[in-house]
Amino acid sequence: MADGDVSPTLAAARVHAPWLPPRGTVWHVAGGEHWDVVRAPLSLGLVALELLGDDCGAVICDPWARTLYFLVEPSSTADWQVPRTTAGSTATYLTVPPLDGRDPQLHWKRSPTQDRVITNTELLRTALAGVVAHQLGPRTDKP
Repeated sequence: MADGDVSPTLAAARVHAPWLPPRGTVWHVAGGEHWDVVRAPLSLGLVALELLGDDCGAVICDPWARTLYFLVEPSSTADWQVPRTTAGSTATYLTVPPLDGRDPQLHWKRSPTQDRVITNTELLRTALAGVVAHQLGPRTDKP
């Protein structure tokens, strides 16, 4: 379990969200209504998650794709432009694990709670852009 995370049982008792699947199942949920999503490679996303600390909302981990999915405010990613990351809103479907999912399956890196579902989009953008710049060096638009 990630630092600051709560047990699946406790999280389930505190979260009432229509997009959370029941125990033992996964759902494909459309973005844009309850949240938008930002996809980041695991190597970048883990550092951003650490930098955000308690300001980070719920995060899904797909260990097979080595990807983290951050949930952000609906309709907040239209101008998203951070290298090596992708944002999705309406017409984007995310596979959402149950709260009892565990590594090495699709699981919550940070489980949602009543008080912690959404990550502030601008804070996430700043964190990921900083991680990209630090790990990959300066980016230029020139070929």
